[in-house]
Amino acid sequence: MSKQHEYDGITYRDEKSSPAVFRIFFTVLAVWGVIFMGYYLFSGWSSQTEADAAKKARDNQRQVAHKSVEATGAAYQGSGGHKVEAYVAVGKKLYASLCVACHGESAKGGVGPDLTISKYKYGKSRLDLTKTILEGRPGGMPAFNSQVDKEQVEGLVEFVLTLK
Repeated sequence: MSKQHEYDGITYRDEKSSPAVFRIFFTVLAVWGVIFMGYYLFSGWSSQTEADAAKKARDNQRQVAHKSVEATGAAYQGSGGHKVEAYVAVGKKLYASLCVACHGESAKGGVGPDLTISKYKYGKSRLDLTKTILEGRPGGMPAFNSQVDKEQVEGLVEFVLTLK
C-alpha cells in the first residue's frame, strides 16, 4: 500500500504507479504513433514540395499542348478532337451566363476588371486563366471549380484569350 506523509498540514500519498487509465491511454497513443509513422514513411507519401513539383510539371505539359493548338489552329486531341472555334463558342455562352455580371457584356469591366487589356494582374497565359477560373482570386473573383467542368474551363479560357 502507499504511505501517507504530512507536510505543513497537507497529506500526501506515495504512488507506486500511475493510474491504469493513463497507462492504457499512453500505450494506445504510442501504438497509433508507430502505425501512423510507418504508414506515411513506407506508403509512398511525398512532401508538399514534391507534390507541387509534379503539379508544375503537369501544368507545363498542358501549356505546351495549348501553345501547339494556338500555333497551328489544329484540333486539340486531348479533348476529343474539338476545334478551337468550338471552345470559343462554348466559352462565349458560359461567359454570358457566369461572367457578364462582373466583367460586363463587352468585357470592359465593371465590378470585375477589364478583360480586354493586354496584361492581367495574375497573368494572361492559359495556365493562369485556368487557375483564376477554377480557384478564384482574392478581392472578388469567385472560384468556379464546382460549377464548370474541364471542357467548359477550356472554352472560357479560349474565349477570354480572343477578347481584345
